[in-house]
Amino acid sequence: MTMKKLLVIFFFIMLISTQAQVNTEKYRTPDTLKGFAGYFEFSGTIKTGNSEKTEAGIDGRIDWKLSSVTTFLIFESDYEWVNGNRTSNEGLIHLRHVRNITRLLDIEFFGQVNYDKKVLLDNRELIGAGIRHKFLNFSTGDLTLGTAYMFEHENFNLPENAVHLPEVNVHRWSNYLSYFLGINPYVNFGGVVYYQPMFDNFSDYKLLAENSLTVKLTELISLSINFKLRHDSDPPDGIKQTDTKTDLGIAFKF
Repeated sequence: MTMKKLLVIFFFIMLISTQAQVNTEKYRTPDTLKGFAGYFEFSGTIKTGNSEKTEAGIDGRIDWKLSSVTTFLIFESDYEWVNGNRTSNEGLIHLRHVRNITRLLDIEFFGQVNYDKKVLLDNRELIGAGIRHKFLNFSTGDLTLGTAYMFEHENFNLPENAVHLPEVNVHRWSNYLSYFLGINPYVNFGGVVYYQPMFDNFSDYKLLAENSLTVKLTELISLSINFKLRHDSDPPDGIKQTDTKTDLGIAFKF
């Protein structure tokens, strides 16, 4: 896929988000709220007939917010039941610590552990630090740009004759654009787009995007539509460069 096509996809995602949040932004707590808060979201798919398959997804976020410091934990897990046998294809834990420097500038530290069997990823660990600048901030939304150094370690489940390395250690430049808008008291949308090239080889990069439209049914329960896109310029052998995923879910806030 050419860079021109990737740019078209990027602007298409932005258009969806402005008409329709890594999830490091979804269901985030308001700036005025202090203390402990979070959400859990459940989604699923059931197939019968020629394909006997059930899919379920669980994800959530837990925030601890003080005057100038926010620490949050994000977790995601996908499961499948095929002919009664359960497998876990994907899982993620992301921890981030954000400290205010000025009203619009933050410094942040983060770490993550995840796996994804569909792309032959046995395990991935990363750690990094950077800054984020909120260059648009209004009563119902904001636009934030972040940039950071990130060290990434990956292990892949590959055959011995694979071209791609089974173990990878790289230094990446992680950049993201985060956007959020409350359309009214019941509906909001937002998301984030990541661009993560290697420092010593910009042709090796990852493009990640997550977007969500949420509709509040009660003070505690919301419905959501989530769209995710992942592009890896150098995927393992036999794996396509681009994946997308769209799902519906119900979330419980606290």
